[in-house]
Amino acid sequence: MPNHKLKNRIEYVSFRIALAGLKLLPPEAAKAVLKGLFWFGGWVIGIRKNVALQQLSKIFPDKNSKEKAAIIKKLYRNMALSIYECYLMDDETLYKNIRIEGREFIEEALSLKRGAIFATAHYGNWEAARILPKAGIPISGIAKPQRNVLFDKYTNTIRERCGMRIINMKRGLRDIVHEFRENRIVAILIDQNAGGSGLLMNFLGFPASHWKGVAKLSLRYRVPIVPCFARRSEDDRIVFEFFPVILHNDLDDKEENYKIVLEEVNKILEHQIREHPEQWFWVHLRWKHSYDMLA
Repeated sequence: MPNHKLKNRIEYVSFRIALAGLKLLPPEAAKAVLKGLFWFGGWVIGIRKNVALQQLSKIFPDKNSKEKAAIIKKLYRNMALSIYECYLMDDETLYKNIRIEGREFIEEALSLKRGAIFATAHYGNWEAARILPKAGIPISGIAKPQRNVLFDKYTNTIRERCGMRIINMKRGLRDIVHEFRENRIVAILIDQNAGGSGLLMNFLGFPASHWKGVAKLSLRYRVPIVPCFARRSEDDRIVFEFFPVILHNDLDDKEENYKIVLEEVNKILEHQIREHPEQWFWVHLRWKHSYDMLA
């Protein structure tokens, strides 16, 4: 245990020193450093590069090597800019750097006074959703505690400083229902591998394990779902795109109905990924248990 605490402390102090060094640089220089580091670590050293290439090759078999390389390099660039926006950009600047499309769908969902679910994904800069309370959008996010408790606390402090609330994934349902009762929006990532406990469904043409939570919460508590994605535009602004409300008051809270809801949400996400493949997080193992994908 003492060694574990020491390791956490060393990692955290090193991280804060690196941030302090970047803060001494002009913004464009700091961004350039981060973009260079992510390009080197991802493309040159190859951290998760092969995973991304393999998955891209399966989903987009018609794209050539140059096109796939361009997508992955843009992904690393987006990751670098997202780190800058999360840890180095002040809140006012970040707020001025966003654009909201489809706000009427949020207002429609909240008018029901049941709370709402943002069905979102590892797409663009999803962490930028922390700034939405400044736009009058009462959002709460579910977060898995990170191994390093010091880093976890620091990151959550940033996430919460504009009014976003963080729900510990381990506490789960009770806190989520509390947010619904306050007519708040709970953001849930829908594109993570759910392992053996998930619902096996096609995702971009290949079987993948899906978390049931979004569908289960919506059907059990009659809470509307608003698909939402934080796309990075060509001028590097972050565009929050909200899509029409999904709410099935006619469906019972049963497992066979979860698939109906999830397929509807998936259809929107799949379209976004096919339209803007460089925005999605290809380096994670979305199809971890899919033999078709890994073959």
